[in-house]
Amino acid sequence: MKKMFVIQITALLLISGSLGGMLVFTDVYDEINTRIVSVLCLSCIKLEPKLDLEYIFDTANKENHPDFVLENLLEGVVFLHYSADACHGCDIIYSVIKDFFNVEYGKDEVFFETTLFEDSPVAYFYNNVDHTTQEMRDSYEVYDVGGQGARPMCTIVTLKYDRGIVKPYFASIYGTFGDTDEERISFLTQTMQASIELYNEFRDGYIPE
Repeated sequence: MKKMFVIQITALLLISGSLGGMLVFTDVYDEINTRIVSVLCLSCIKLEPKLDLEYIFDTANKENHPDFVLENLLEGVVFLHYSADACHGCDIIYSVIKDFFNVEYGKDEVFFETTLFEDSPVAYFYNNVDHTTQEMRDSYEVYDVGGQGARPMCTIVTLKYDRGIVKPYFASIYGTFGDTDEERISFLTQTMQASIELYNEFRDGYIPE
């Protein structure tokens, strides 16, 4: 009888210790979940984009385009490059995009520069979700047309005529743009050329909202 009582007490202590450990480490788990699991993008589950991107007018959450996008559309196409500290897909395209636009910054920096692509101005924004401003971070939801927190790798905003008004016209890109750097550069080149062609056609009629 005493032996059974000792076993029961021991089991109770073990269970109590386990529950206590769970409480102690809950904050650590939540942080890991927030910083890694919640920032998984479609590229991390190996989905690739089609070369014929779908440009649309309506934002993913039906909110207005961010002010910094609307303002910079006065000068040229806007390119939003999204990233995160723990993102394998982000690491794959990080250097390719920097070289493509001839810009330089650290992965944990907040970065903006008006650069050139084939002599056309491009407003280039780099947004690391773990280090950027709240406005930049919120733009994830504006352009996440993939839904379910997929988070685009990049979003390109250009212009097009829509029912009597020239409006922002954008495409969100998921995936790593191909299997090799050459494919990625080719994809970016085609996409930028198409976006700039649209912009140049409709820029004269654009008035920021």
